[in-house]
Amino acid sequence: MSASGISPQVRDVELLVSGLVIANRVLGFVNAPALFQHLVAGFQNTSVSIAEYEKKRDVLYETLMEAGFECVKPTGAFYMFPKSPIKDELEFVTIMQQEERILVVPGRGFGRSGYIRIAYCVPLDTIYKARPGFLRVGKRYTKKR
Repeated sequence: MSASGISPQVRDVELLVSGLVIANRVLGFVNAPALFQHLVAGFQNTSVSIAEYEKKRDVLYETLMEAGFECVKPTGAFYMFPKSPIKDELEFVTIMQQEERILVVPGRGFGRSGYIRIAYCVPLDTIYKARPGFLRVGKRYTKKR
């Protein structure tokens, strides 16, 4: 979200934008519409394979570690928040998306400025295909060269 549509008279524009981003995460598209809330009841006794997500997590985490990123290995999520190897995570997100074609998002939208968010709820093959890009970026920007 950019501040381009906000009046120049507004003080603390960054604070306002941060608040709007968090409100969007809480109230916006992340939450299922009412119709889908009714469908969820039919899946109450359904489970997924945690091992599948653990494998994806492990492959992505090992790739990030090899590339020299700083990251805490998650124990119960389907995303990671590695530290951006450059000060401006928005610039780094642009590099990842435009140069490496890897979709990551700025951590600031999740209260983690200076970090990027990578979801691993994608096919395992997608993570393997992204590996060379992470390694190239790691070689250019991280301390592990």
